[in-house]
Amino acid sequence: MDFEDLKNKKIKVGEFVLMTVPATIEYARDIFKIMQSDSKNMIFWMPDGLFASPEQTLVGYYNRNNSARCMLFGIFKDGKLLGEIGFSGIAKKSGKVEIGYWLRKSARGHGIINKLLPRIEKMAFEQDWCHKIQLHCDAKNIASKTIAEKNGYVLEGVIRQDGKWPNGLLRDKLYFGKLKSEWKK
Repeated sequence: MDFEDLKNKKIKVGEFVLMTVPATIEYARDIFKIMQSDSKNMIFWMPDGLFASPEQTLVGYYNRNNSARCMLFGIFKDGKLLGEIGFSGIAKKSGKVEIGYWLRKSARGHGIINKLLPRIEKMAFEQDWCHKIQLHCDAKNIASKTIAEKNGYVLEGVIRQDGKWPNGLLRDKLYFGKLKSEWKK
């Protein structure tokens, strides 16, 4: 099944449903509210800054969802949007995908990403062209670092001062990878 075939499908994983978040103003308002209510921590997932309005959120999501490089799924439980997980970087020519995710504050600390990551990995490695999954996070994002390690990702490098926080402070990034051959084990 190609990635495009996954758009607009509901994928059940235990008590969660993964599906493309519709680019509607209703979801944009929900996402905007989630981001604003926890802006101090959301910056880990959006280091270039948060959207300034629901309308800007809608435009950002519409552009992202129609990009050939992205395929993120909303994480829903009982109809409530908890966050997103999926492919924030698809590079078919090089055979790699980058996984990205975020969760609302109330959903963190319950192992949700650890439950969903194997299904997302399966989607990637079922693509004939995909031989590697990459995951990167801010060096201070201990939760994402732990998720990568618990799920068998290998730390491939630390890129020092790889970007700036909106407040101007320089930040380091950790780069993790998992090969198809490692996943099959």
